[in-house]
Amino acid sequence: MEDRSEAASALDRLTERLDSVGAEQVRHGGRLNAFEDDLRGVHKNVVRLRGDVTEVRQEVSGLESAVSDTRKVLDAFIEQYSRDREVARAQAELARLTTVFHAEFAQRKQTRALARGLVHTLTAQAVRRKVVNTITVRSCVEERMLLEPTYWLAPAIMAVAANFRDETEQGERAQAHACTLDAAKANLFFALTSSRLGNEAEAAAWMDTYLQSLDPEELGQDFCVVLDAIANHELGEKALSYTRQAMVGWNQSTSRMPGTAQWSTRLRTMRREIADDEYTALRETCAAQWETLQYGWALATVPGRTLAYLQRQFPDGPDGPDRPVSDGRHVETALERLINQLEPDEAHLHEQMRRLERIVEHDGDLEAAAQAHEPLMGPEAEPVPFIELLDQAVFAPDTTPLGPAARRMALRAIWPTLETAAARAVTESQRRLPRHITLTVAGYSWALPTNSRRSIDPDPILADLAARLEQQTQARSDAVVRRWPRVCGVLLFGAATGALVVPFVDGVTRGLFFLLILAAAAWVLWEICGLPIRKRHVRERGDQLRHEAVTTLAQALQQQDEFFTAWHENMRDLAPLTRWAGTSNSPDQQQRNRTSMEGEGG
Repeated sequence: MEDRSEAASALDRLTERLDSVGAEQVRHGGRLNAFEDDLRGVHKNVVRLRGDVTEVRQEVSGLESAVSDTRKVLDAFIEQYSRDREVARAQAELARLTTVFHAEFAQRKQTRALARGLVHTLTAQAVRRKVVNTITVRSCVEERMLLEPTYWLAPAIMAVAANFRDETEQGERAQAHACTLDAAKANLFFALTSSRLGNEAEAAAWMDTYLQSLDPEELGQDFCVVLDAIANHELGEKALSYTRQAMVGWNQSTSRMPGTAQWSTRLRTMRREIADDEYTALRETCAAQWETLQYGWALATVPGRTLAYLQRQFPDGPDGPDRPVSDGRHVETALERLINQLEPDEAHLHEQMRRLERIVEHDGDLEAAAQAHEPLMGPEAEPVPFIELLDQAVFAPDTTPLGPAARRMALRAIWPTLETAAARAVTESQRRLPRHITLTVAGYSWALPTNSRRSIDPDPILADLAARLEQQTQARSDAVVRRWPRVCGVLLFGAATGALVVPFVDGVTRGLFFLLILAAAAWVLWEICGLPIRKRHVRERGDQLRHEAVTTLAQALQQQDEFFTAWHENMRDLAPLTRWAGTSNSPDQQQRNRTSMEGEGG
């Protein structure tokens, strides 16, 4: 009974607990429902916030686009403002420089115009016919002298005017004053003016003075224009003679300077190199000597290649026509260039104005203006050394403004040194030419003479090589015999293996030993029965080697004869080279020819 009452009591307590748990679940269910309602409200708020964020994002994107467009407009405005400012600065500076230019150099334009009129032949004829009053001429030049006292052209035209009036003393003083201001330009002006007015003797004297005042290391473009006029006989024979002497002297003085092996280097670059597919057999059989032979052979081609080049560049010969027809246009060009040439201060100011004009033309774009700007003194107006001018005239005609007649004068000026350079190349080639050459084929060597006059009969040499290789093949064939000690050793090994090893092993190991015994038996059979086959194989290889060696030696002998014949013929091209220039009868050339002939005879 007590147990039942305790169970009922426990059951009641459990029921009460379950009821309390159910009540708690009901309360929690209410709370969960309230929490769910709250979550739904939060979700609605999140959805609404997401829409607000999307709208804000769209507004921000539009704002960014507006800012970017504003930035582009602002950058374009700043760039345009900067360009406009550069244009304004350039225009202001250009206006200032233009004012300065006209204030300081406007008179020179009139001086140049007066100079062009005075040196014209029609002006001289008008003065002689008294169409123009000499007093008027004198007043004009004196006014120019007063307005431009430091400009060399003003006293120069005064000297020309004094010549028209036969005022020798005043003309000499004006000439001296012009030479004091700028000796080179004044001397050249008087030379060209004298030539224009028909006084060739005076033109030659002034040209001689002009040439003496030049620095051969810095020759301007005026010299190139004048050289064309002189070469075309527009200044007379005396001026041509003086210029030739000056050019020869300049070339000799520069040739004596250390490190001036320019002409030797230039000629050696014209040599003919041997191609890789030429003289292959000779190259193979004399590999130790080939490098020296190849360079010496190439040096021998210098005279012939030089002559061929000069004949292409100067088809009329080194002297050209007997008397080139000229209309005086070179003198006119040189005189016009000299008169129109800006002075350094004037050129500097003019260069600044040109740069400012480019800036205005390109709307303030400094980079585009710098690219479009061309300096008034271009690269072609830079001074050039005399040696470089000669090199361009003879070997790079596309890079020089000289005409054919002037280029022929340049060739004549450097011809002695060119001839010496060609002779030195031949001398060095002769020094590199050995008396004998050693051909090596299949381990056998023959020393053969290189003199083209000594013919070589190839048959004995080929027969000797064939006989030696036949003896070598026969010796190798005789050395092929049966090697009985090895045969006995292999038989003993096979018998011992079959008697002592095979009975005591089984499976795969026994099969391996059987294979080993079979291989030993096959080798013994080959060693005993294959002797004729081995001998025939050695004979065939020997015959093939002999055929290849004899063929290679035959080709090498033929190429050797052609190689050295061409070498000697190329060296003999020095005589036609000197005859082409008309110097074959000079003592120096005769001595060089004798030396060359003696070398060939040796």
